Amino acid sequence: MIRLFIILFFVLLFIFLVARVIGLIGGRIGDLPIWKTQAWTTLRIPVIIVGVILIITILVIIFSRMANKQSKAEKEFAQSQGWIYTESHNDPQGRTKALKNSLEKVFPQKYFDVSNIMTVESGRRNVFLFGCYFKDRDWGHKQRHGFACLIESDRFGSVGSPVDIIGLGSFDTFGVSNQVDMGDSEFARNFIVTSKDPDLAKRVVSESLQAILLEGRMKIHDYYEIVMGPGGAVIITWAYKTSEEYLALVDLARRIESVFE
Repeated sequence: MIRLFIILFFVLLFIFLVARVIGLIGGRIGDLPIWKTQAWTTLRIPVIIVGVILIITILVIIFSRMANKQSKAEKEFAQSQGWIYTESHNDPQGRTKALKNSLEKVFPQKYFDVSNIMTVESGRRNVFLFGCYFKDRDWGHKQRHGFACLIESDRFGSVGSPVDIIGLGSFDTFGVSNQVDMGDSEFARNFIVTSKDPDLAKRVVSESLQAILLEGRMKIHDYYEIVMGPGGAVIITWAYKTSEEYLALVDLARRIESVFE
């Protein structure tokens, strides 16, 4: 998240400096006779349009290169860990579609548009790290860019109805329904719990799980929410993670699973 702010800062700084330069130059050349000619009057609009298109093209190229660099770093890290790395646009094995199906089973109320995937573990349990855009199907008015970890395990069989744990301050909670009263505690001051089955949610979000999530928030400062449902759990964070955060997400997912029998 910090890297994203740094990138945005430099992009805005670049735009500001360009605007300043144009302003200084424009003030000096604004009185030149060329601006009063018929040729400039005719070409002014096309030149402005071409200039805008050129600026947009440059920005697209810059962000595309940044995305490619991020993807390359993810791939290299995944391979160094012995994980399988899958690019969504080059996925003959169909891992992207399979992951989207798994996410829908865990929490059908949320829509995920999955990008590149790191398959961390498969077998008795499945663990995936992946980039995504996501939103709530019922009231989410826009997609958010994020990064997530899914763990699938038989241990989550007791979670018969989805339980959503939202970090306070991570987004505007206006419109959130089915909020569960978790009392007056440090956990309740940091998280909102929602579920259509409040009794189940209180059993699922036990004191042990609360302690794990509070500790996890110290290591992964920007996780958005944790969703648990039949067969698995999803930890959703903001985009752009470091290699240390990849490992912290996997560790948090496994610790969440360990609470269930």
